Amino acid sequence: MSKETRQAALHRALRAKAGQPVLFGDLVRAVWGDEAPARPLPALRTLVRRLRRSVDDEIVTDASGYRLVVRAPGPAQLPADLPDFVGREDELTALSTSTSAVLAITGPPGVGKTALAVKLAHRIRDRFPDGQLHVDLRGFAVGPAVGLDQALGRFLRALGVPPANVPPGRDEQIALYRSKLRGRKVLVLLDNATELSPLVPGVEGCTAIVTSRNELPGQTGLAVLADDEAGALLDRMGVDGSPDDRAELIRLCAHLPLALRIAGAHLADRHLPDYLDELRGDGRLDALEIEGDAAVRAAFALSHKALPDDARHLFGLLSVHPGADFDVEDTAALADLSIEDAARLLDVLVGAGLVQRAEEQFVLHDLIRLFASEQAGEEAQQALHRLLSYYTATASQAAEILVPAMTQLQRPALAVPGRRFATAVQARGWLDAKRAVLVAAVQVAPHPFACHLADALRGYLNNNGYRPEQRVVLAAGLASARSAGDRAGETAMLNGTGQLHWRLGAFAEALRFYDAAVELAASDLMKGTLLSNAGLVKRDMGDFAGALADLERARRLSRSHPALHVNVVLNLGTVHGVRAELRKAAAHFEEAWRLAERHASPGSVAAAREGLGVALIELGRYEEARPHLESALAGYREVGRSKPNLLVNLADLTAAAGRDEEARTWALRCLELAQETGDTRVQVEALIRLGDQGPAVALAEAINYPLGRRRAQLVLARTDPGLAEELLRDVRDSGDLLLESRALLALAEATADPDRAREALDTAKAREQAGVVAEVEAFLAAQPPANGGSTSS
Repeated sequence: MSKETRQAALHRALRAKAGQPVLFGDLVRAVWGDEAPARPLPALRTLVRRLRRSVDDEIVTDASGYRLVVRAPGPAQLPADLPDFVGREDELTALSTSTSAVLAITGPPGVGKTALAVKLAHRIRDRFPDGQLHVDLRGFAVGPAVGLDQALGRFLRALGVPPANVPPGRDEQIALYRSKLRGRKVLVLLDNATELSPLVPGVEGCTAIVTSRNELPGQTGLAVLADDEAGALLDRMGVDGSPDDRAELIRLCAHLPLALRIAGAHLADRHLPDYLDELRGDGRLDALEIEGDAAVRAAFALSHKALPDDARHLFGLLSVHPGADFDVEDTAALADLSIEDAARLLDVLVGAGLVQRAEEQFVLHDLIRLFASEQAGEEAQQALHRLLSYYTATASQAAEILVPAMTQLQRPALAVPGRRFATAVQARGWLDAKRAVLVAAVQVAPHPFACHLADALRGYLNNNGYRPEQRVVLAAGLASARSAGDRAGETAMLNGTGQLHWRLGAFAEALRFYDAAVELAASDLMKGTLLSNAGLVKRDMGDFAGALADLERARRLSRSHPALHVNVVLNLGTVHGVRAELRKAAAHFEEAWRLAERHASPGSVAAAREGLGVALIELGRYEEARPHLESALAGYREVGRSKPNLLVNLADLTAAAGRDEEARTWALRCLELAQETGDTRVQVEALIRLGDQGPAVALAEAINYPLGRRRAQLVLARTDPGLAEELLRDVRDSGDLLLESRALLALAEATADPDRAREALDTAKAREQAGVVAEVEAFLAAQPPANGGSTSS
C-alpha cells in the first residue's frame, strides 16, 4: 500500500467510529491487514502523525487507541442577505467571477458598498465550505473603530482558538490566524476598512471582500445607481407615480441607494407629488461636505419631520450609543423608557427606514447616525450617562456573581440600576453578548464611567482570555483616572494591568505595575488585594520567600474583608503546596474552606476543597481526599465554572487507589472538557494520565508549559538514563520541590541504582509524600541483594 492509501484507510477506520476510541490493534488491522509491520505501534503512531497534518478532524490519543473528533462546522458570520437588493449586476458578475484573493469595493458613503458586499458574499459563499468571517471595522464611524487586535481575536475565536490561547503579540496572532486558515476555504468580509490590513488572509483558497471609502488596490469603485437600477429599487419598494415624478425623485435623491431607501420608507403612506414638493425645498441644499450627503440629508429631514414627537426624540438620542448595534434594553436605558415603549418606538424608526433591524439587534448607518447626532440636543450627554450607568451597574452585578473574590472600586451613584442575574450562566451570557459594545463604551465614556466600567469588566475578560479587549479597556480606564486625578481609579487600573501582564507571563512587568499601585493604594482592602496578587506572581517566578512575605502582609490587611481574606488564605495554601510543605498547605485550605462556608461563598468553598483534596493525595490520604474533590466538582458546577483540571486530580486519586479503569474514565472526560474549553495545560495533564507521554511533551513544549513537560518526561525517563539525569537537573534548577523525589526515583529506575532510590526515599519522607514513599519502597524491595545474595561466614 502507498502512504496515501494507508492514511485513507486509517482515516476511514477512525471516522467509522467517530467520537469513540478505536483500539490500536483494530487500527493496525484496518491499515495493514495481515501484513502488519514488525513494530506496529510505532508505525501506527507515525501514520497518525502524518494524518493529523493532512486532515482537519482532530485525532485524540486514548489509553488503548485513537479517537477521531470530527471538526465542527466553520464559522457562519455573514449578515443576512438583502431581500430588496437590486442592480449592480455588472459589478456582481465581475466580482463573483474574479480570481483575485481580495475583492475591494470602494465608493462614497451611502452608495451601497456594504449592500453589494453582502450580496456578493452570499452569491459566492458556496465556494467556501469552511466558513465565512465578518467584521464591521467601523473605520469611518462616529464611535471607536474596531482595532486590529480585537478583530484578530474575534476571528481566532470563531476559528476554534479558545480566548486563553490567543497569543499576546500581534505578529503571533497574525501567524496563528493564517495557520488556522491554511488548507481551508474561508470567505472573509471586512466592512468599512481604512486599508488592506493583515486581516486579509493572504492564504491560498481564502478570499477577502473589503469595503472602504478610501481607494484600495484593485478596487471596484461604485458610482451612484443608474436610472434603471434606481427605478428597479423604487419598484421593489412599491413606490408608485408618474415616470416624471419617479425620475425627479431619483434625481433629488442623487441616485443614492441609502437616500432612495429612506424616501421609499417615507412614501409608504404618502403621495409622491406631495413628497417631491417638500424634497425640492431649500433644506435639501443644507449639505455636509461629503459627496452625496445633500440627498441623504433631504430624505432624512423629511422622514424625521414626519415622525411622532417621541420617536423623533428617541432617534436623536440613539446617536450617542457607542456600539455598532443596540437592543431594546439598551434603548430603554438610554432614553429613560419602559421596555414596551422602547420596542414600540424602534418599530416606528425601522418602518421609517432610519433604523435597520438585525434579528434582536438594531443598527444605524454611519451617515444616519451622524445626522441623528445633530438632533440629539442638550439631552445627549444625559442619555449617554444613563446608558453608561446601566452598563456599569449591570457589569458590576455580573462580576459579583462570576468573580466574587475580585475587589471592585466603590461604585459611584448611578442613574440607572442595571440588570440583575439569577445565575452565573445568565451573567456570563449577558457579558458574552455585550462584550464588543462594552469595550467600545469604555473607550468613549467620560470619567468616572470609563474607569468603573473597565474595573467591572476586567475579571471577566481576564478569566476568559480576552486579552486584546482587556488591554483596550484597561488603557482607557487608566487614562481616564489619571486625567481626572482619581487615585483610587488609577490604583484599580494599575492592578488590572498588572494582572494582564501576569497572565501573559511578563512577571517583571506585572510586579512593576503592582508596586506602583501599592504606592497609590489608600485602603487596606486595595493594598491587601495588590499584595496577594504580587505574591502569586512571585510564586510563579519561584520566589517562594517573597511570595509568602507578600501574602502574609495581605492576610493581616484583609481580616476585615471576608472575600479577600478567603482568597489570600487559599493563595497561601498554593505557595506552601509548591514548596512541598504539604501539611501547611492542607491547613491553609482547611481554614479557607471554613471561612468561605461562613461567608456563603460557594465558588471559594469549591476552590478550598479542591486544594485540600490535592494536598491529601500528595500526603497519601486517598480516602480522605475523595469527598473533597467530589464536593469541589459539585460546587464548581453550581456556580457555572468549568474546571477540567479537577478531573485530572480525580484521575490521579482513583489511579493511586488502584482503580485504573475509573482513572482512565476520569482522564478521558478531562481531555474532552479541556479540549472544549481550550485549556491546553490540562490537556497535557490528561494525556499524561492516559499514558500518551510523547504527545504530552510535544504539546507542553508548544505552549511553553515546563511543569507539564517535566511531569510527562518522568515516565519516559524511567527507561532513559540520559533523560533522567537531565530531568533531575531541570527539576532542581526550577525549584519544583514536589517533583524532586519523583525525578530521583525515575533516575534510580533508569540506572537500577538503589542509592538514588534511597535518596528519593529520604526526600519523599522529608516532604511527607506518602505515595512516592510507597513507590520507592516497592522499587527497593524488588532489587536483588548485594553480591548476588551470597553470605559470608
